[in-house]
Amino acid sequence: MQRFGIDVSAWQGNFNLMDAIKEGCQFTIIKIGGADGRLYKADKFDFFYAQCEQYCLPKGCYFFGHAMTVEQAKKEAEYWLSLMEGYKFDYPVFYDVEADMLSLDKRTLTNIIKCVCEVVESHGYWVGIYSSRSHFDIEMYDNELSKYSHWVAAYGTKKPKLARGGDTQMWQFGGQINYIRSAKINGTTVDQNYCYVDFPTLIKKKGLNGYGSHTNTRKSNTEIAREVISGLWGNGVVRRTKLTLAGYNANEIQKIVNQLLAK
Repeated sequence: MQRFGIDVSAWQGNFNLMDAIKEGCQFTIIKIGGADGRLYKADKFDFFYAQCEQYCLPKGCYFFGHAMTVEQAKKEAEYWLSLMEGYKFDYPVFYDVEADMLSLDKRTLTNIIKCVCEVVESHGYWVGIYSSRSHFDIEMYDNELSKYSHWVAAYGTKKPKLARGGDTQMWQFGGQINYIRSAKINGTTVDQNYCYVDFPTLIKKKGLNGYGSHTNTRKSNTEIAREVISGLWGNGVVRRTKLTLAGYNANEIQKIVNQLLAK
């Protein structure tokens, strides 16, 4: 399988995710916060999270790391966990490894990444690591990190293969540079990705990322049809898109809607 998605942050401003959905976007990864300079929550996280909820667009998040010691890594992990409390994520929660962290020696950097991932994972999250292909291959002992989902940045035309360790489960193939499609969606430059794992199904099945066992109960088509009639799913292309992203057959739902309205 291959799904197309984007990742967003304050750099995209007041970007409307429906513009991306209309271009085939099936998921988004939202910046939730970081530790560069200070511990902070990303300005646009709630803005984009609300849109994902509104449009039934599956989402994950990423935290921009800056830990230079294992002790700092523990603090970052605890702060990141506090940011995620009360939210649900259909895709992994990724630790973003780049910038100043790459000045560390290979052993220290690997220990820091392992520390953050272990702490977050222990609290019921499906954890991943974001970095470039060269960073995975050169800057860290990736064979020690293979249990965590790998989101690999490599601008090109072919899915990157890592030298050792983890498989490329998600590929960021373009940002300002894009060799596969336009770098812009409705005039806005966005990072673009392909995902090769059905994370929403796996995460909900395991009850991770804020999902409990009760969230696996799927509503019947008749229940959804009644919600459509109540106006909860919008109209036209918005309704069809939201139903499809939520895993429902829009045509089947419309048939039931017509039957209910005819009674």
